[in-house]
Amino acid sequence: MFKKILLFIFIFCLIFPLGVKAQTPDELSKQIEEYTVKLYELAKSKDTLNTQIKILDTQVAQTQLKIKQTTASVESLKKEIADLSVKIGGLDVSLNELSAIYIREINQNYKLQKRIPFYTIFTSGNFNNFFENYKYLSMIQKDSQETLVNMETTRTNLDIQKQAKAQKQSELEAMEKQLAVQQASLASQKTSKVGLLQVTKNDELRYQKLKQAAEEELSSLIGATFAYKRNVKKGDLIGLMGNTGYSFGDHLHFGLYNLSEANLSSWSYANDIDATDYLNQHRWPMNGLDSINDLCSGSGSNNCITQLRGHTPYSYLYADKFHHGIDMVATDKRVFAIEDGVAYTFRNTKSSLGNHVKIFHADGKMTLYLHLQ
Repeated sequence: MFKKILLFIFIFCLIFPLGVKAQTPDELSKQIEEYTVKLYELAKSKDTLNTQIKILDTQVAQTQLKIKQTTASVESLKKEIADLSVKIGGLDVSLNELSAIYIREINQNYKLQKRIPFYTIFTSGNFNNFFENYKYLSMIQKDSQETLVNMETTRTNLDIQKQAKAQKQSELEAMEKQLAVQQASLASQKTSKVGLLQVTKNDELRYQKLKQAAEEELSSLIGATFAYKRNVKKGDLIGLMGNTGYSFGDHLHFGLYNLSEANLSSWSYANDIDATDYLNQHRWPMNGLDSINDLCSGSGSNNCITQLRGHTPYSYLYADKFHHGIDMVATDKRVFAIEDGVAYTFRNTKSSLGNHVKIFHADGKMTLYLHLQ
C-alpha cells in the first residue's frame, strides 16, 4: 500500500510539477530596496578588499532583480499592447459595418422620400398606404440617427484605444532601453569583480597598498603649485611622460573639462567629461595612439591605453570608485598639446606624481596632462 502511495505521488509530480512561485512587483521592489540599504551600510564600512567584493556582489544581485522587474514590465506592456490591438481591430470592423449600414439607411431614406413626397397626401386615393410609407420612412430616419450616434461612439472609442496603444508602445520602448542599460550594467559589474580580483590578486595587503598609491597620486596632483604659463599651438611639445609612482609603471593621464581660464580656481579633478569625441576631433597627446580602441592587450604593445575613463578594474582603488580620465603609454614619451591654447605648468617639489599641464582652449574646454617628468 505504501509503495502505491509513493508511486501516485511520483506520477502526480510528473504531471503537475511544483514550480517556483513568481515574485510579485511589490516583493521585487522590497528586495531591491533592501539591497539599497545594504549598499548604503557597506559604503560606511571600512574600505577593504572584502568590503569591495561584498559591494560588487550586492550590486550584481540588485541589478539582477531590477532586470527581472523590468522584464516583467516589458512582458506586461507587450500583452496590453496585444490586447489593445485586438480591441482596435474589433472597433475597426464595427465602424466599417456601421458605416455600411448607415449608407444603406441613407439610400433607403432617399428612395422613400422620392416615392412619398408630402403633397401626395392630397392626390393619393389611399391614405392608409401613404401613412404606412410615412411611418416606415420615420423609422428608417430614426435608425439612421441611432446608427450615426453609434458610429461616433465607436469612432471615439477607437481613437481612445489608439491613443492608449501609442502610450503603451512609448512606455515599452522606454522600458526596453532601461532593460538594455541594466543588462550592460550587470555585465560591467561582473567584469569589475573579476578585474578587481585580478589586480589585487585577492590579497588585502596588495589592495591597501594600491589604494594608498592612488590616494598619494591625487594628493600630489592637488599639492602641485603653479610654475608658469605660455601660449601653445596644436602639436607643440609640452612635456615627457613621467612615473606615476604606481605599481603599473609610467603613463600619461589625460583628462578633459568644461572650464575656462578665468575659472581655473574652481577646477575639480572629479568634474571631468568624456574625452573620446574631443580627441578624435583634434589630435592625441602621444604619437602612436589615435583611437579609444587601442587598449593594452598584454601582448607586448608599446603604444596603448592602460585604463579608460569610468568604472574599470582599477577604479575601486580611488575614493569615488571612478577613474576620471584616460591613461596611456607610448614608446615615444613626448607629450603634445592636442589643440591651440594657454598652457599652465604645475610642479610638485615633493613628488613628480603631481607634475602636470593644464591647457585652456578657445572653445571653453581645458585639457589635463598629468604625470610629467
